[in-house]
Amino acid sequence: MSSGGTIVENGRTYYTVGTLKYSLFGLVNLFIWMLWGDFCFTLMEMLIPSLLPLFLNNHDAPNWLIGLVVGSIPAALNFVINPIVSTRSDRTRTRWGRRIPYLLFASPFVTLFLILLGWSDAIGTFLQRTVFGGNVSAAAVTIGCIIVFAVGFQCFNMFVASIFYYIFADVVPKQFMGRFMALFRMVGTVAGFIFNGYIIKHADLHMPWIFTVVALIYLTAFGLMCLLVKEGQYPPPEPPKGNPVKTYFRECFSLSFYRWFFLAMACNDASTVCRTMFNLLFSKNELGLSLEQYGNIMSVNAVISFFLLIPMGFLVDWLHPLRTYIAGAMLVIAANLFGFFFVQDYITFFIVAILIAIVYVIQNASKLPMFVSLLPAASYGQFSSANAMVVSVFLIFANFGGGVFIDFLGYRYIFIWDLLFTTLGLIALLKVYRYWSRSGGRRGYVAPTVQNRPAVD
Repeated sequence: MSSGGTIVENGRTYYTVGTLKYSLFGLVNLFIWMLWGDFCFTLMEMLIPSLLPLFLNNHDAPNWLIGLVVGSIPAALNFVINPIVSTRSDRTRTRWGRRIPYLLFASPFVTLFLILLGWSDAIGTFLQRTVFGGNVSAAAVTIGCIIVFAVGFQCFNMFVASIFYYIFADVVPKQFMGRFMALFRMVGTVAGFIFNGYIIKHADLHMPWIFTVVALIYLTAFGLMCLLVKEGQYPPPEPPKGNPVKTYFRECFSLSFYRWFFLAMACNDASTVCRTMFNLLFSKNELGLSLEQYGNIMSVNAVISFFLLIPMGFLVDWLHPLRTYIAGAMLVIAANLFGFFFVQDYITFFIVAILIAIVYVIQNASKLPMFVSLLPAASYGQFSSANAMVVSVFLIFANFGGGVFIDFLGYRYIFIWDLLFTTLGLIALLKVYRYWSRSGGRRGYVAPTVQNRPAVD
């Protein structure tokens, strides 16, 4: 499938990707619907990492259980579901495209389980009285409901969270990918600003309605996006060659370039698990901040990130996403080292939170463009799923291990966890950069495959 370009017909400029051709108006229309879908998707996805740890903590669940439910179980599900769904979507051919059918199928179930999750307290209390006859504590039954509904949500959200990102490579012209991803991250930042500034402070009193309203907004907006964004036509998939499982692993893992790339992404994803799960609890339980104070800090961070993303899209397109991502990793290491020793109260937490937000803007703006620029376009979902498998293995242990790590050392060590894993990821990224440079770099690089196995591998 063509990565796209620019053509001129009858004096008008069009932008292409595959069989799709956009005028400037059409490109703007595509961006609007994709970004609107992303806004509601991001708002929905913030519920689990932000509020589920608080939900479980309110029922006296230990940190290791929080890590298991919020991170390890979803990672295990991702390990199994993602490769199957991703590879099948690469080979799917329907009148609606190869990605959108999966999004439309999964979204109603995602919404259902989110609503049930929000009402776990009421459902748990009802079951405790009517089914268990009061012989089991309401907290235990509620925690059981949370786990069941959270697993149900994650099973179907794996379809959405995987496929949604693949569609970018199919419908967005490559020359605009850096700027699109900057806008994409800006929209996500706005969603974070609204969530942290206006929603999270009501979580203690209105948790069920927060889950319900956000889930219904997501279903409506995401459904509209799927109906109004059109995929192009794809060439017929190549017929399977031999055992499909062996072929999958041979194509994705036989080249050291991809092994180093997958390892780098796994380390970088694992680096954020403790901050994702315990940053709110660190501010609340150790520093004494209220939910409103925490939300205000995160909202200010969102505003700063928003304005930084404007130039970042141009920087990624100009410098190359791989170089930008590596620079971001170096700054993440420095920011965490500083934060570990510096954070003591509301003001210092505010300052360090801003620094962390700034350095992660660099990586967030360049991550997906880096995937698009380095992975084979024809089997983009397959190679992305291979990355997800490696990431999932890391996250299965990292989320549970992160909970144990924090139980043992304390919330402050979220900074050290981030620093250590980001350092390991940086080492692997430098291996990737070396191969990329020797294979032509920005102008001459072609994604390696087993068919065109490079001599430098």
